[in-house]
Amino acid sequence: MRRTAFALAFVFLAMPAMTFRAQDSAPAGPTVPVASRSQADCTGFIADPMVPRDLFVTGGGDDDFHSLVRQFVEGESIFIGTQGKGETISVGSEYIVVRPADELFRTMRYTGERSSVAKLGKPYEDVARVRVTHVDPEGPVAKVVFSCQGIQTGDTLIPFQPRAIPDYTLSGPLDHFAPLDNNKPHGIVAATLNNFGFFGNQNVVYLSLGEKDGAKPGERFRIYKVFPYHTPPETVGEAVVMSVQSKSCVAMVVASYREISSGDGVEAE
Repeated sequence: MRRTAFALAFVFLAMPAMTFRAQDSAPAGPTVPVASRSQADCTGFIADPMVPRDLFVTGGGDDDFHSLVRQFVEGESIFIGTQGKGETISVGSEYIVVRPADELFRTMRYTGERSSVAKLGKPYEDVARVRVTHVDPEGPVAKVVFSCQGIQTGDTLIPFQPRAIPDYTLSGPLDHFAPLDNNKPHGIVAATLNNFGFFGNQNVVYLSLGEKDGAKPGERFRIYKVFPYHTPPETVGEAVVMSVQSKSCVAMVVASYREISSGDGVEAE
């Protein structure tokens, strides 16, 4: 009888400990995509080297006066010019239309922004995606199948490559005053899509870390502010990498604890 009672007591005492360990090993949260398809196709990027101008927009349909301010959007057709380097264009081929983002970054959001962006390469805006419908001796014709903004005469075309949309696991807030780890990669938020000075969750940012630094899609970065007078760094958000270029990467802010600024620091998690 005593042995039976002892065994029952042991079982009941052990149950809370086993329950605690099971909760402790539960996943942090559901896994979700970092962006929608339309967001991923309209992020822009910073290229190094520059995007070649082998193909470009020369105009489009329904433009009798060849207006320089005419823009072409989804459902309309554009004409494609070439630099005469023997590019092979066939019906059904798809291209991304891009445009240098020079005007966008004329306004500086922090000291040294222009030089910081220039060190990473040439910034480009995503404009649209087109599909070739006709190949004529006078030049190819393509239909706009998706647009982030209106296509303009002179915009550049590059071959279409689908952009992957990484997933990330939802988790609780980071330690707002955790010390920096010098053994991890560090960089800055060099700029943002639309060149915002202050921003928060669900904004696209360009980080000063790229392929050469080992950055990869799906990687998470802590965003932090560093203050003078020997105060600790303050964690203000998180970002997940969407695509990687030579010297930079495109990331989506997935959490913000207060306003984030262009020029803030980032640390790999």
